[in-house]
Amino acid sequence: MEKVVFVAYQPGGAPALGPAETVSLNRRLLRDLDAHKYPGIVLQLENHEATERWQGPRRPRARRLAAVLAVWTESGEDVGEVTRLVGEIWPDHAACVVTEAVVRWWTGRRTSPTDPRSGCTVTAVLYRSPSLTHDQFERHWIDTHQPMSLRIHPQHTYVRNVVARGLAPAAPQFDAISEEGFASVEDVLEPERFFGADVSDTTWQQNATAIGDDVQVFLDSQHTVAALMHEYWLRDLRPPDLADPTTSDQNERERP
Repeated sequence: MEKVVFVAYQPGGAPALGPAETVSLNRRLLRDLDAHKYPGIVLQLENHEATERWQGPRRPRARRLAAVLAVWTESGEDVGEVTRLVGEIWPDHAACVVTEAVVRWWTGRRTSPTDPRSGCTVTAVLYRSPSLTHDQFERHWIDTHQPMSLRIHPQHTYVRNVVARGLAPAAPQFDAISEEGFASVEDVLEPERFFGADVSDTTWQQNATAIGDDVQVFLDSQHTVAALMHEYWLRDLRPPDLADPTTSDQNERERP
């Protein structure tokens, strides 16, 4: 089973999908993508207002992160139906097979085409620093930045997606995608909460500086982009015995 990710962009001034358009899209995904071929489908759509609040005033962007669609299937090269559907809605997109590492996992989710998962997801499309090889980037993320992030930020999910290979004709130039789930959008928008999960030996301001300094070490900040997302679980391929919302599996698991 492979996880295939489509990263979609919109022109900076284009409107985000509204509620009715979102529900229509979700139902189309469920209708057009065969459940046997695609047993897992997750769609993330930009929370445009929250992202603007989080990132603050900035120059108008020519291009912004609009959506991330993940499907699980037997072969990443056999996703023509998804490619056509994504291309109709977001002509500007990239597609890749990723190696998924589930580092922190909150199981309290249910599938729904109408209701997003509670809280919010911070999704980032990561470009490595030009000074690092791909392997060096990945090792720094795993060994240095990830433990720092898990300690400082109050996530209840943390998923690493490292690009294993690009898919024609829209192969990506980025190296990875991170997904961090939070119980509340305010956990992200309020700096003292976003950087304050562990202030036993530091302040949240010191934590913010530490995160910012480390980002400059392993990421190309000019091209890396992040957004707050509404996340819709349309099909969940997890076994039923993992659906207990009172449990949390923090043991890392990898799936190509």
